[in-house]
Amino acid sequence: MPKKGRGDRDWQRYERDWKGYERYRRDEVNLYLTRAKSIVESNPAPWTPQKRGQPPYPPKAMVTLLLLKTWLGMDYRSISAYLRAFPEQRIKVGLEETPSHTTIRSHMLRLPEPYLRKLNTQLTKPYQKGA
Repeated sequence: MPKKGRGDRDWQRYERDWKGYERYRRDEVNLYLTRAKSIVESNPAPWTPQKRGQPPYPPKAMVTLLLLKTWLGMDYRSISAYLRAFPEQRIKVGLEETPSHTTIRSHMLRLPEPYLRKLNTQLTKPYQKGA
């Protein structure tokens, strides 16, 4: 008969690699950024920068930033503050300066939905059942 509160599972069979889990939790943002950036780099840019106005942010870096924003579940102001607080993440994304929250929002609105769906499919494929 199982012990109270443990259900019917034999908990001795389920060994955990707690060191690996802690290492992953510590590095999960870097792991996600590396994967997202490689997928974005392997695809064409979603738009070409315009020739007039202020120097544009690199389109692929902005797409990587938008994927990170969505993955972290942050709003535009929070992701901008996050990049200011952690400049090493901003550099990893591929940006020299931190864009303002309005710039991040305008790039999100500019991103074509089919392009975003394609990136999402490529990012989640290793985690889908039967893949």
